[in-house]
Amino acid sequence: MPHDDTTLAGQVILVTGVTGGIGSATAHRLAEAGASLALAGRDATRVQRFAEQLNGPHLPLAFDVTDERAVSDAMDRAAAHFGRLDTLINVPGLSVPAKLVEMDVDDFDRTFDVNVKGMFLCSKHFIRQVDAQRGGLIVNISSVAGKAANPNAPAYCAAKAAMNMLANGLALQTREANVRISIISPGAVSTKGFWGDRPVPHEKFLKPGDVAEIIAGVLALPRHIVVHDVVFESWEFFKSK
Repeated sequence: MPHDDTTLAGQVILVTGVTGGIGSATAHRLAEAGASLALAGRDATRVQRFAEQLNGPHLPLAFDVTDERAVSDAMDRAAAHFGRLDTLINVPGLSVPAKLVEMDVDDFDRTFDVNVKGMFLCSKHFIRQVDAQRGGLIVNISSVAGKAANPNAPAYCAAKAAMNMLANGLALQTREANVRISIISPGAVSTKGFWGDRPVPHEKFLKPGDVAEIIAGVLALPRHIVVHDVVFESWEFFKSK
């Protein structure tokens, strides 16, 4: 997706999940383009260490995306620090591979909390920080798993599908507030935190930097364009199916 990085310079962007593969790659990519970044993750120490790697204006924030009070406070702090918020990137995702008849209910709840509730809370409290005249953008990192079920992690597929529908409905409600909403749906991405020790062909997967490039492309588009959904995957993985 060709784009002009000069349009990213000066944007104020809150990126969640910056200590994970996609979040960290995205933050690095946007920092290189000159964006001002609020860097969010659950672990304060890890977020601080990550923030120290970046140049340019940034603010480390530690909060749980499923905790409404913490999310609200973080959005207030970020907006006060930078003077405004232009863009939110909802990155965190959680998958617990399991047969549904054997799945622990706590794992089921966590899957929906992180993927759906986290997106809901962050979007809710970001939107109230957006200047209606300037407008805002929410980018939700979903997955091709939200479009087609698989037998390995059906709860994750359902959670991403729910996230997509929630985002689409929210997009209809936020038109008058001048907030655009985009969904990014990559295929399999090689991130250790997501796959753990599962024996998967990482060499055929997308890299986190590939996803970061797509995100940067969406953010660099003129404000009169709204991208509803971007679906993509590794060519090598596609050919091996």
